[in-house]
Amino acid sequence: MDKFNKITVGFVIQTFEKNAAGKFVCTKQEFIAGDQCDYEDAEGNPIDPPDYEYQPYNMTL
Repeated sequence: MDKFNKITVGFVIQTFEKNAAGKFVCTKQEFIAGDQCDYEDAEGNPIDPPDYEYQPYNMTL
C-alpha cells in the first residue's frame, strides 16, 4: 500500500456576523476533531490503522 485515507469524525462551529450590507457572513470557524477515526485504502476499502507519523489538523478560513 502506497497511500491511505484517515477519516476523522468531528464537528464544525461557524460564527456568522452581519456585514455592512446587512448580510450574514462567516467570520470564524472551529473544527473539533472527535476520537473516532476510520482508515481506508486508495480504493475506499477499510483497513487497520497503519503506522504513520502524526499530522496535526490545520484548518483555515
